[in-house]
Amino acid sequence: MTDPKKETPTIIINDAEPGKERFETLKEKLRYQQALRESSKQIDHKQVRLNIQVDALPSKTFFIMNALAAVIAAYGLLSDSTAVVIGAMLVAMMLGPIAGISLALIDSRWILLRTAFKTLTLGILMIYGIGFLIGIIHPNIAITNEIMARTHPNSLDLMIALAGGAAGAFASVSPRLSVAVVGVAVATALVPPLVASGILLSRAEFALSANAFLLTFTNIIAIQISSAMVLWIAGFRRGSNEEVSSKYLEFAKRNWVSLIILLILAVYLTFNLLHTVQNELYKSHVSDQLGQGLNTETNIIDTVEFEPHPNFTLARVFIRGVTPPSTNQIDELNRTLKTDRNSHPTYVQIRFIPIQIIQTQPTKIVPLNTTESEKSIIQMLKQQDPS
Repeated sequence: MTDPKKETPTIIINDAEPGKERFETLKEKLRYQQALRESSKQIDHKQVRLNIQVDALPSKTFFIMNALAAVIAAYGLLSDSTAVVIGAMLVAMMLGPIAGISLALIDSRWILLRTAFKTLTLGILMIYGIGFLIGIIHPNIAITNEIMARTHPNSLDLMIALAGGAAGAFASVSPRLSVAVVGVAVATALVPPLVASGILLSRAEFALSANAFLLTFTNIIAIQISSAMVLWIAGFRRGSNEEVSSKYLEFAKRNWVSLIILLILAVYLTFNLLHTVQNELYKSHVSDQLGQGLNTETNIIDTVEFEPHPNFTLARVFIRGVTPPSTNQIDELNRTLKTDRNSHPTYVQIRFIPIQIIQTQPTKIVPLNTTESEKSIIQMLKQQDPS
């Protein structure tokens, strides 16, 4: 048998030959045509269906990897570390069963639908249980900003999940893209809020836990719908010729439950977003009013906390300075501050932190004139915190 490499024709170009540039141009054209053929490869529908079905199975790998992702995400949330939370998603595998549900609905494959739904349900219960258990193990760790960030779902989260689901589905049908990388982005929208919900439930924070779970549920529905749409456009549709030719009407018929849920969630989350925006505008306006009334040459506002009550909102103001505000100033602010979203009054409560200059003898660097020294400290604080 002859060696195939020896039979491959070889073109040898002499650098001194005048036709070298033409050969180089020809090689570049050949490379371009090769890249074009690689880019235009057709979708292997059979192989893609098989891959999605395999990922939708309740395998040991699925549960082990998602359990590890849940543990890492839980400790990332408790330590308030964004990097750890994102890193946990490198081992998560939550896209598989959702893509399986999408394919089952548009292909009318009910056995696959039951299998994928079972896998997804068991995965959710396992991740939620791990979050609840770790929350019980560490009851003294305060609720962090990373956890609280998952308790205010709005329509922006819905749009992110729609884009993530579409990216995951497109990667699964494209011969040149890795679905694992996109799966990380999709898992980021599922595992952290689910774990956060479990941790909050262990702290008896029922309302916050429900909001975090709502975020997870919203992401699941959005990812399923966008994945199904991409698969449908890519030609994954089984049925009679009449059904297939009806295109988007048939898609709506096969996904009508998810579409109705998505519509309800979109309306509710849009109201949530409007509420959040209006609340932030109210806080910003009141903070500006407080700054104009309480920031002086010797006093500066450190922080402002808002505490809603049934008939009013309390603005708790922390001030560092030399001279405490007078009660007349507080009365004036109580009369003029903007009302809250429910048209209830806003009342001010001051927490004053005095600044004192303590030294043993006069120096050329720091004078004993306490008033001037205090003013310079206030100016320094204002430079550190312009607000």
